Amino acid sequence: MNAHTIPELRYAMSREAIIGHETAWKVSSFGVAQYLHGYDPALLAAIEEAALKLKASHAVHKHLDLTFITGADRFIPEIKELLHDKLRLERLSDMMGTKLEPYPLSIVGSTVTFMNPKDGAVEWHCDGVPVTELIPLSISNPLVGGHLEIYCDDSETGRAILESGREIPRNQVMRIDHKMNYATLGQFLGVLHRTAPIRFGERVTLVLNQRSVAKPYVDDNRMFYLAADNDHDREWVNELAEDVWANQLPAYRRFEAEHPVPTPVDAPVPGGARESW
Repeated sequence: MNAHTIPELRYAMSREAIIGHETAWKVSSFGVAQYLHGYDPALLAAIEEAALKLKASHAVHKHLDLTFITGADRFIPEIKELLHDKLRLERLSDMMGTKLEPYPLSIVGSTVTFMNPKDGAVEWHCDGVPVTELIPLSISNPLVGGHLEIYCDDSETGRAILESGREIPRNQVMRIDHKMNYATLGQFLGVLHRTAPIRFGERVTLVLNQRSVAKPYVDDNRMFYLAADNDHDREWVNELAEDVWANQLPAYRRFEAEHPVPTPVDAPVPGGARESW
């Protein structure tokens, strides 16, 4: 894989085009793209084989109607190899428009998801991690459902619609069908999206998570959200605290120092005193 070539694209959309307005809480203006990934098929096959063997003992189904192995690179060395691949990170950084690094929290760096009518898919949500790459390991033929759906508007508007018991309007949903040999890169933080329910067939997907090197603090993974899937393992709490002090806080202070808030200039009071001539 050449990190500096433009991949063959099937879909591409900016973050602001998806949300419908300017945003500040982001790592770049990149929204979503699907592209020919070029990863070694034998490596991906080995990852799927290992994941299927671990499914019964390591997969959880607790949150968002999703069945997955959390922190999968802890158990499958081939995932760690791909997660930290230098050329892969350079290529994704080029696409994202900012330097990326693997998401550092052990339980969140990677997952393998199992989707079918029994295991579920994933309900409407916004990601906690800033940047996600979805790599299909297998897709049944046929597959009815299971495509990515992105709400094209402000996420809070969409959440309010769902909370009221209504459905998201179909004319505001962007559909991306997954395809073998193509990966989907998305900045889904603050973007409402889901996997459409699978009515027939199945899909197994490798999910690799990244964050910005310059802005590691741009992150929406709150502790209660992480605990929803990881309530029996609390070592990640210490990892998160250490990362805040060692990485997120220093980066935040650097950004604040480099981007001071302008001092407002006092505006003239309408109807105030005028100079006498």
